[in-house]
Amino acid sequence: MTYSIDRREHRRSQRVPHCAPLFVSCPDSLCTFAGNLRTIEVSRHGCMIHASRPFPRGTELRLDILHGRRTVTARVVHSHPIGTGMLHKTWTLALELDQPGDVWMVNPPPPD
Repeated sequence: MTYSIDRREHRRSQRVPHCAPLFVSCPDSLCTFAGNLRTIEVSRHGCMIHASRPFPRGTELRLDILHGRRTVTARVVHSHPIGTGMLHKTWTLALELDQPGDVWMVNPPPPD
């Protein structure tokens, strides 16, 4: 299952490589997922993570940022499988924060 990219998407702030430990969960009772994940890249508007499954565009996720002891919510922008073939074990997810800001505590913060 692959979810398409909206080709009109554009990045509003620069992504920077950053590994932040997260506890990710779905507040929606229709989505059953909870687990420890890590960011790959972060920006003031969101992040990229790897997960063991895809999520539909628009799925709300709760991100407990373990290093900063912060909790934010984000929406899935897209899910892409890593690699080729029928059995994908890892997916790259792009997430957009519901409220942009310097939640990652990267020094210096990602520029706009």
